Amino acid sequence: MTAEQVVTSELSEPEPRAPGAVVTPSGGAPVSTVRRAKVAVTRVDPWSVMKISFTLFVALAIVLLIAVAILWWVLDSSGVFDQVSQSILKVTGTDNGGGNLSAGSFDLKKYIGLGRVMGVTTILVVINTILLTALATLGAFLFNLSTGLVGGVDITLTETD
Repeated sequence: MTAEQVVTSELSEPEPRAPGAVVTPSGGAPVSTVRRAKVAVTRVDPWSVMKISFTLFVALAIVLLIAVAILWWVLDSSGVFDQVSQSILKVTGTDNGGGNLSAGSFDLKKYIGLGRVMGVTTILVVINTILLTALATLGAFLFNLSTGLVGGVDITLTETD
């Protein structure tokens, strides 16, 4: 190596490394570089919070409607409603003595039929979706107001391999 090559190799800048690149120091084990950034969340867009919360609560409402329908079907197919009706007749003393329900006797399904249960559940999930979406949006407004006083939420982000 000539003196000119040595001078140019000493003057040249080292190769730029990508974040998270593995660096091997001379005579040592490989070391991975880690970048950290400290950021603060100081504003949340209420419109995006409303859209996200509405979407999530509609999905939750669909899950709840399906779960209530399945639960009602399982209880009906296992005969729980008929057994509860018979128990009510025995307790009130209106049983015809044979343990069977008579034609004019009490029937629990008249009061908690699938249509009525699903109707009440639908009303509840619609109210739940509207109220919780409004509360989430109000929470975003309150967060934006409070960040003026406290400066937001500090978050440390770390980039690794």
